[in-house]
Amino acid sequence: MMECKCVRCGSAAASPVRALEVRTLHVRGLSGEQRVQALGNETAGAVCKICAEKQLALLLNPVHAVKPQLIRFGAVFASGLGLEVISLLFLKKHQVGILLGIAALICGTLGIYDALRNAKGKSRALAALPEAEALEEAAWEVFSAEAPKKEGENDLTYIPINAKTLARKNGDLMILYHLLPEIAVEAWKKLHG
Repeated sequence: MMECKCVRCGSAAASPVRALEVRTLHVRGLSGEQRVQALGNETAGAVCKICAEKQLALLLNPVHAVKPQLIRFGAVFASGLGLEVISLLFLKKHQVGILLGIAALICGTLGIYDALRNAKGKSRALAALPEAEALEEAAWEVFSAEAPKKEGENDLTYIPINAKTLARKNGDLMILYHLLPEIAVEAWKKLHG
């Protein structure tokens, strides 16, 4: 029997995680950008209980879960505030600086609000689950964070292969995993095949 190693820490005592790979190529043409998708192979990895528990603890604390996003949007907000001060003190005749400052303030505020709102929603959803299911969701988060995101020109995303995914219909797969309709049907067939 093959020993499974955790994708994050390399620990030997890890639970397997299975996923179906989705390859997306963004093609730019005269009519705009279009997506071309294809299903890849089934991939497998493993996540140890310690990494899953750490990830779950992180996801249950919304502020820490989105800390990098908060820092980025906070920097946008701060630059907008600085631009406003500079524009009002030194560039009174140039309305462009004032407008750019206002735009940065709005973008920073909306980014912080959206990041916190999504993190709080995810935290509430995980807190409502039984511990085993919450750990399974956290293990999936670890796996998808550590899995490759690019292969050449293709973007790689993953569909978990578990009981919850197998119970979904192709329309649900299409919405949840941003699949094209024909790829959602193909993925459903491959998952149930």
